[in-house]
Amino acid sequence: MRYRYSTFFISFSLNEQHFCEKRPLLAVDGKSRRRAHGWKGREEMSPRWNDEPGEALRAVRPVVKEEEEEEEDTKTSSALPKREEIIERFGLFGTPRRSNDSDDEEENKKCEMEFTTGTCSNGKTCTRCDRWKRFVDGKGGRAASLTTKKYYEVFTSVLVRGVVRHVKERCEEESTKEKVVLLELGARDGTFARAFVREWAGVRLEYFACDTVPMHESVTKRDAIEAIRDVGKTLENTKTLCIALVSWMPFQIDWTQEIRKHSAFDEYILIGEGEGGMCGSEQTFGRRADDDDDDDDDNDDNMPPLYEREGFIMHELKEIRNLGKSDTTYERGTHSKTISFRRRLRKRKRS
Repeated sequence: MRYRYSTFFISFSLNEQHFCEKRPLLAVDGKSRRRAHGWKGREEMSPRWNDEPGEALRAVRPVVKEEEEEEEDTKTSSALPKREEIIERFGLFGTPRRSNDSDDEEENKKCEMEFTTGTCSNGKTCTRCDRWKRFVDGKGGRAASLTTKKYYEVFTSVLVRGVVRHVKERCEEESTKEKVVLLELGARDGTFARAFVREWAGVRLEYFACDTVPMHESVTKRDAIEAIRDVGKTLENTKTLCIALVSWMPFQIDWTQEIRKHSAFDEYILIGEGEGGMCGSEQTFGRRADDDDDDDDDNDDNMPPLYEREGFIMHELKEIRNLGKSDTTYERGTHSKTISFRRRLRKRKRS
């Protein structure tokens, strides 16, 4: 099974000259091994990317919106919804829907889990489940407020502010760093990037976002692996807190192993499903590297995860609350998470 991926770039400083070279994209063949996690047809929830020629990265600076542009921008990033509003609007996790949305008794019917099938007890024709699915799939419709934007993670103000708060805490811990650089991979239309930049205040920030299929003028068409290498080489041995961020990394695609190769990266943050889900590959959460022999399966349980062997510690940021494509109206919790992988402190050599 062949999977292809994409990336984007947003920024308002960093050495632009270094990023002026065009590079070819990489086609990646992933093995179609899936873990048994009890979900049917989940492959279609994973992003599919196209191999298109990349272009030179360009710096994008925040601009003051004119009044006539504000209405359009509220649909993307400047007025992100609150998590509670989305939950009430669609009745997620078995909560009651807002009573003034509809007088249709069937549409307001509460969803429950049918444990024998792992699906909604109201059946395949459940109106509430259909509303949520149409919303995240970008199919619109009356109940889904006519939106045509496709979601993997529903970016909310709570999520963005939570990640901003985490990065600021990291700045306090790394007090010797002179600036912060964030590299967002697979940024799609740059919604998260623009919201993060607006929310940020404090240490000098340089934010880059990239995607091979940019869906907004604020992002640049660029391959993820090449972007990681460029930023990694540029910031090596500098006083920079460098963090990579990925939301819903494509299934059976892994960019984290390349991130860990570059000492410039102090941390990377993954938003989406965790181990056993539809984000990433064996190299993201598992114990095996790309070049490991398939015959070594019996020894997998005897060694730590690959990210630990390569010097990183995983920590789920549980105080950050997510909403993802695989969340439902009938389950009681979210599948999407925000997970930090932080590089272990390097031991100083004794003189």
